[in-house]
Formats: sequence, structure tokens, C-alpha cells
Amino acid sequence: MDDEIRTFADGRPAVPPYREQARARARERLIEEARGRRGFRLPRLGWQAVAAFGVTVALVGGVTVALSNQGGQSITATPGGDQSAVMAGTDFAELDPRPGQFILVESDTMYGSFAFGDEGKETRHLYRTHRKIWQSVDGAADGLLYIEGREPRPWPDGRELPASARGWQGADWSPLASCPGTLGPAARRDYAYLSTLPADPAKMREHLYRASAPSPGKDVDADQAAFTHAGDLVRETYLPKAQRDALFEAVKTIPGVQVADGVADSAGRTGVALGLPESDGTLSQLIFDPATHLVLGERATVVDPAAAQAPAGSVVALTAQLKISVVDSLPRQLPRDPKDVTCEQPRPAEPPTDESAAPTPIPD
Repeated sequence: MDDEIRTFADGRPAVPPYREQARARARERLIEEARGRRGFRLPRLGWQAVAAFGVTVALVGGVTVALSNQGGQSITATPGGDQSAVMAGTDFAELDPRPGQFILVESDTMYGSFAFGDEGKETRHLYRTHRKIWQSVDGAADGLLYIEGREPRPWPDGRELPASARGWQGADWSPLASCPGTLGPAARRDYAYLSTLPADPAKMREHLYRASAPSPGKDVDADQAAFTHAGDLVRETYLPKAQRDALFEAVKTIPGVQVADGVADSAGRTGVALGLPESDGTLSQLIFDPATHLVLGERATVVDPAAAQAPAGSVVALTAQLKISVVDSLPRQLPRDPKDVTCEQPRPAEPPTDESAAPTPIPD
């Protein structure tokens, strides 16, 4: 499916759509519908802006971390032993997920939706969703995805919302297969695996290039692929602090990456953005909290009006990752539909080991 908006009108989707490169990776991963859509060329995942931050949220059976830079940290224990921690710079309380638990990430997204009408003309608009995704800490159990439609916005080219933007109301639950034994190292996103990634920036950089190296014969820009893979590792996941720090420093060394301070996510929180120009005429950015290096959100702005079909500086993607929680169980169980999600897929090809897989030298 290429239009997530239609899923709310037509019934439960197999997976929400993302940009093509991330969709291909998501199909390999099988773990979540389209968690990847890493850049912002095609539709994909979704997140929301919150009315108030700095509040303590209790969630049964786990620890909730609200991503906020409102200042001050509070940790509150409920009678049931639950805990909530509000992120505040260096006072952020790191999570300690255990086997058998789940990582819950709540987010809001806005991405571009591209479709073709009956007359063959392309239509564009910005679709918005709120998402909750539960993933097994050790990959031993299936996960769960909840998507809720939010009111779309017109593409910033002066045209009205197309008819394809109708039907955005609604919500959907989908099971997510966990297949750690089937997936290759480039596709796993469970905490047990992420915690084994390099804590050294140079080694993390090598990992980004090696894990994202294309199969022989595929014409893929190595630097772009490494940047894309970095986003995949931090989007709707929980990466330990040592690995987050290493990844942040590694991404800064990718040729073409631009560093910008004070970039805001869709919730209004500001951070350090690491961005790379895309072939669709946008600058795609990952926004990191400067102290914790947690990803606050993503943004894409137009840098080539002709390619993006929008005025320079227009925001055509904007997200906010709102909360990361550790919970003991899923809020509901859904039957697995073999047509939608299954582990019966071929294992992704291992990255090549020849010179084509070598990372671009670190610029002087």
C-alpha cells in the first residue's frame, strides 16, 4: 500500500507505508510494518505533538520515560511499583529492560503521501498519525502496533488537499512478528541486539557502512545508506547510552552530513540535528537531544524547490518521539495473519566483504 490514509477507510492494513528504501528494509526485517521510512520521500510512520510535557506518566508493569527538555526530573513510584521518569538533560534516568519485557515507543509523525489520481496526475499531501509500538526486549515474543489517524495537511505548493486525503479518521491494531533467528544483523532492532553494537564511534561507523552495504549489482550511495541505517537504529527503538553516543559521533563523520543546533521537533523540543540532502530535494534530519543523544524526532525541509515541488524551506516531514517505556506485557493480543506478518521469509543476504562495503574515509 502506498497511502496510509486509505488504510483507515479501507480496513486494517498489513503495514503502514514508508519511503521505498525503508520499505524494502522493513520487508527484510519483518518486525514492523514500515518502521523505517527513514528519509521522507514516500509515506511512512507517524507521531504527534503533545499539549503538555514535564508530567509524570505511570504505566502498569514498567518504566515510562517522557522525552522532554522542560527541565527538572521527577521519578514517581506508584503503589504497584511502576515508575515514570521525565527526561531532563544529564539527569535522564536510563532504562534497564529485561528479557521478557517490551519496549513501548509513542510518537507523532507527519510525512508526505504521494499518489496518482484517475487521470494519472500525481497528488501530494502531508499525512499525520499517532503511533504506539511494542517490541520484545529480547525478540522472543511478537510485538504490537497501534496507529491513529490525524488530520492531514496540504502539500506546501498552494494546492488544496486531494480527495485521496479523505478517510484519515480511525485507528488500527496490527501484530508484529518477532523473528530474531530469521533476520540478519542489518535487520534486527530488538534491545538485546542493539546493546551489542559498538560503543566506539569509529567501530560504530564501520558497522553503519557494513550493515547497510547493498547487494552486488545494486547502485546505492554508500554514505546515504549508512545515514539511513543510523536512523533505522534509533527510530522507535531504545539504544543504550554508550551506543547512542557512538552513533551520534559516527553519523557526524559521514560525508555530506550537516550539523545544526536548535532544530525543533513537532512537539517543540529543540536539539542537535544531523542532516543529509536527499535526491528528492529535501534535507533529511535526525534531531538528537544534546545531552542524552536520544532521538527527539525527524524533520525534512525543502532545499531544491524543483525536485521537491515545494518552496525552499518548506517543512515536508516532522515527527516527535514522545515516550519510551519498558512494560511487562502487551495491552492486547491479536491473531497473527500469515498474509500480513510472518517469519517464513528468506534470510537477507549478508553484506559483501569486498571493497564495495568499505566506508567512505572520514573527511579531514
